[in-house]
Order: sequence, then structure tokens, then C-alpha cells
Amino acid sequence: MHVQQRIPTGVPGLDNLLHGGLLEGDAVLVAGAPGSGKSTLGMQFLYEGILRYDEPGFFITFEEFPQQIYRDAMNFGWDFRALEEEDKLKVLFTSPDLMYQDIKRHEGIFPEMIREIGARRVVVDSLTHFQRLANNPGELREIIYSLINALKREGLTPLLLRELMEGEVTGTVAEEYTADVVIYLSMDRINNQRMRFLEVLKSRGSRHVPAKSLFFFSEQGLEIVPPFQEPQFRYQEAISLGVPELDTLIGGGIPYGAFYLFEVSSELHQEIFEVNFMRETLRADDHLFELTTTSTRQERLQQLAMNYGMKDDFDKGIATGALRLFNVSDEEDAEAVSLTEDDIWDEVTVGARRALAQLDEAFQATTRLKRGRLFLDLTRLITAIGEEDVFDMLTPALGMIQQYGGVCLGFLNPNAVPASAREKLRSEADGLVSIWREGNYEYIQVLKTLNAARTLVHGFVETSSPPYLRILEY
Repeated sequence: MHVQQRIPTGVPGLDNLLHGGLLEGDAVLVAGAPGSGKSTLGMQFLYEGILRYDEPGFFITFEEFPQQIYRDAMNFGWDFRALEEEDKLKVLFTSPDLMYQDIKRHEGIFPEMIREIGARRVVVDSLTHFQRLANNPGELREIIYSLINALKREGLTPLLLRELMEGEVTGTVAEEYTADVVIYLSMDRINNQRMRFLEVLKSRGSRHVPAKSLFFFSEQGLEIVPPFQEPQFRYQEAISLGVPELDTLIGGGIPYGAFYLFEVSSELHQEIFEVNFMRETLRADDHLFELTTTSTRQERLQQLAMNYGMKDDFDKGIATGALRLFNVSDEEDAEAVSLTEDDIWDEVTVGARRALAQLDEAFQATTRLKRGRLFLDLTRLITAIGEEDVFDMLTPALGMIQQYGGVCLGFLNPNAVPASAREKLRSEADGLVSIWREGNYEYIQVLKTLNAARTLVHGFVETSSPPYLRILEY
């Protein structure tokens, strides 16, 4: 398989959005309103190419004299004058018609200047001026197409700036069609303050991050903050959710001692995640515990296991005590539970006390080699016993998770519980994953983890074989 060479832009954060940089031969259209940062991005593209990758550059301007370019570049510590003296850069002030006619000849002054310094990158500021050379959209498209081909023929990677007027989005159809990569710079209001954003709208023949990214100007130039966060560290120990792609998204699994909350809308099959969690627990020879509100939960789980081809594993788990359910609504023999006056459980119902005492006993029987995993269907729990009682019960349950080195996985339908319950659970959770359906498709996004991983929205599809879902790359 042939892998095309990538050309890093050198702009902090931009190469992350382009999966390593531009493809060799890409022509890039950068569109934005006046003052959005186009010229700065262009100057930085040239400067970083010279400094980091030994790629001389050309800055062609139809609007500003070279002295203005030198001054603007020096504001970021980029000494364009010195680079020109070293024959690593050319700043050319000309007109679009002269440049267009010259570069088409292939043997004109402009091509000669390119070869003189061995230029590899070029910025044209701005493409807007070529519109006056054309009498109609078709003619403009031909001009832009010829210009880009002429620049590529000289072995250049062109960055073509395009100033957008009010009401325009990215430029003309001719510019968008002929460019290989389209980058859009915008300024949006966030709490009555204008913030700058960059979005890669198109990257022909290459993957890119399809989301707006915040950017700002530092002393070194433009810096882009990608709309996702890679894990800041790797866990020494963590459990798998039974879906390798999902483990990767949440930063390597769920670390011991943590509570992760999955918000799943009612239109989706939550049981797929339950089955994978149960399957992985039994495969790892751990213990799976659940606090439930109905005596029929075990039968439902057994049917679920049968549907997904793991009935034997389920039956073995029940028989050996690796799978245990504790009914918080069952008050039979609750008086037999011994509690001291200052016990942390004295705010919960009698049935919940009994279930918590049994859960604590079960956790005490776990070991470092056989950890305890707690599953909570928080939607059913809140519906059955109320928000207040669930939180009175959750506090000691999560205390056991930390004390005994287990993990807790909670599921919640955010539309089926009071908003106050959802917010409290979000604040309690060490990790947060949102799963929902929009239109005909399902989506998943990691919003919070202990190692600070955060993802973009990913689509996923259900499959007929384990792990019964596939998370799609964007």
C-alpha cells in the first residue's frame, strides 16, 4: 500500500486536525472575514516551513507593501527581512493579472524567482482579487484552476487566502472545487465575547478532524486547541468494558476505584453494553454485583445472556457467586442487619440497608486477583425508590468501590430522571460517556475521564457478533 508523504504545516494544533499535515501537492484555501487571522496563518506557514523543515517560501501580496508584511511578521518574532537576505524567503508585491500572466508562461520572472531560492511553499494574499479578471463564474473557475496547476507545477504547496464578504461562507464554488483542502476561520460570540475558531471543511483524499477548533494568538503566532483531549497518562491497572474501541476512547478502560456514568437515551439498546460488561467480568475472573429493585432481574439477565450466546457463563457465574444481585426493595429479614448508631447507612431504607450490608460482605470477599465490579441501572433505581434514597445509598456504595479497589459502572437515561439527579450524578462520576440517537444513527462521545481523555462525536453501528457494536472513525 502506497502511503503519500505528509507535509507538516508547523502551526501548533493544525497538523493534529489534518492527521499529520497536508498531502504532498495539496492546494489549501483559507477563507475568513477581515481580521480573522488568515494572513498570520499564511506567514506562520512560511516561517515554520523555513525554520523547521528547510523549505524556502514565497509570500505574494496584492494588498500590502513588503514593509507592512515585515512589520506584522516581526510582531511574532518572525524576521522576514533576515530570511530574505539569506535567500530563504521572497516577499513580492504585485498585481493579480501580472502574476497570473507571468506564472502561466512557466519561464517568466516569477518562476525564475521560485527556482532561485528553491521555494517549496507559497502564500497568495488574496485570491479575492482574481475575481475582477473574470467575466463569469466559469471563467473565474478556469483562472483559479490554471493558477493552482501552475503553482503545483513549480513544486509548491500553495496556501491561498480568501477574504469573505458579509453573507459568504467559504468562497466561490470555483475556489472550493479546485482547492484540495478548505480551512474556514470564523469569529463566534461566546458569552458576549468574540472567540476565534478554525474548521477544516474539506481535505481531499485524506482524513481530517471535522469539528470547529478554538484558536488564539500567542507571542509565537497562531495556536489551535483541538476539540478533543488525548489521555494525559496511562493507568497502571484498569478494567475493560469488553469493547476494545470503547476502551481506547475512554483512555484505556476504567481504573480501579472509579465510578463511570454512561448516559444512554431510551431509543438505544443499553443491554449491549451490559452484556459486554458482564462477559468481560466473567472472562477476567472478577465478581459482578448489582443493586436492583426487582426480584425478576436475575431472570431477565439470564434471558439476556441466552440471547447473546453466554448462558453457560451466566449460569456458572450465578452458581459460583461470581454474579450476585442485591434487591434494595426487599425488606424481608431486614431487622437481622446489624448496624451501629453512627453507621453511614442509617439514612437509607431498611431494604437498602440489607442490600448494602450484603454488598459490603461480598466486596470483603474480593481479592486483588478477583476484583469486584458494581453495575447500577440508575434510571430504574431512581424510578423505584426515589432520587433521595438512591443518593443516600450511592454514597456508601461508592465508598466500598474505593475501599476495596473495585469499579462502578452506572447507566442513566437522562430524559427519564429529574434534571437535579442527572447533575448530581454527573458531578459524582469520575468518567462520563454520552450515547444517543439522532435521526437514523447512533452516536457516542466521551465527555470526562480520570486521565482527562475527551473525544469528538463518533458514530457506531450494532453488529451480529461480539462485541455487538462497532465504533466508526470520523
